[in-house]
Amino acid sequence: MDVFAEALNNILVKAYRNILRLEEESLKAISDTSLSINEMHLIECVGKGKEEGANISKLASELCITRPSATIAVNKLEKKGYVKKVDCQDDGRVVYVVLTDKGREIDDIHKLYHRDMVDAVSKELSENEREYIIDVIHKLNEYFKKSIGEKVEKNDKTPFQES
Repeated sequence: MDVFAEALNNILVKAYRNILRLEEESLKAISDTSLSINEMHLIECVGKGKEEGANISKLASELCITRPSATIAVNKLEKKGYVKKVDCQDDGRVVYVVLTDKGREIDDIHKLYHRDMVDAVSKELSENEREYIIDVIHKLNEYFKKSIGEKVEKNDKTPFQES
């Protein structure tokens, strides 16, 4: 591995680990929860579905886990009081997962954490650095998507990149 490749590998691995660790520690510090980061991300996915919630297949797909794993995770969160299952009115085979009040509260805390983190990082960057970092991370993400077999759309740009 050349010097650049080794440096890039080290910083990507460290950044990934630090982001997850910081996120989990911050959530525990600002809320009275014992949720894992994976559970928090499942709550986040359910919350994106608003009042309709999301079905197990959608959650599994979005989180890149199997449907049985998603079902087990949902059952654990239901026991903890963060989500509840609701039968689909049109198709009895389909179950939707929706946030409870407790789930919405922790989802809001999680969103606030992300907003504060992004604001803090943004304050450290010039306008040129902001544009550059968005472009570089976008290219990295495109590589990762291609590597796992996801289709990369030509119009898969952020609003920041389009302006």
